[in-house]
Amino acid sequence: MPEAIEERLRRWFADGRGVVEPPRRIARMDADELLVSRFAPGFAARAGAAIERLALRESPDPLAAAYARHARRHPGAPRVELWREAACGAVRERAAARGMDAEDAELVVAGVESVAAVLRAVLWSDPVAGEPYAPSPGERRAWVEAVARMDEPAGGLFTRRYGAFEGRAVVAHCPGAIHARALLAAAWRACAGEPPPA
Repeated sequence: MPEAIEERLRRWFADGRGVVEPPRRIARMDADELLVSRFAPGFAARAGAAIERLALRESPDPLAAAYARHARRHPGAPRVELWREAACGAVRERAAARGMDAEDAELVVAGVESVAAVLRAVLWSDPVAGEPYAPSPGERRAWVEAVARMDEPAGGLFTRRYGAFEGRAVVAHCPGAIHARALLAAAWRACAGEPPPA
């Protein structure tokens, strides 16, 4: 790929969109679209391998257990924020215990942060630990809509569209979206205290 287009794209991001760091690289280019990424090639496989090695999808759910401990220590604090803090901490602790590279742990932490942001938007009533709570019908509908957007063929919720650059649409897809969906369901169960709505 000619360096000239990468440099022009970098300026386009910085000047018109305020995106400077981390820089975006062109992952794929065709006549209509530029797929950009802030991650190095192989990120999706590396993130998936890290999630597998961390055993985050085992039963009982290790992130839910970390959340429950954290919530007991912080009654009255927002549940989603407590889940985010507990999940990030558990990922880092499990990575250290397994001798994993801290950079691999941070790949997963970035996904946890994204999942928490989606859940925060869905559970907008901001339930707090230590108080009775059941999701409202509107929050349940928001969940169903968010999951439907995750399943959209064009990438939906985990696709960002930056605009047009030199006649091509510039988009970025979250390479860890498949793992994000599983984490989001686990986060809902932990924070809402019930299975995700169907």
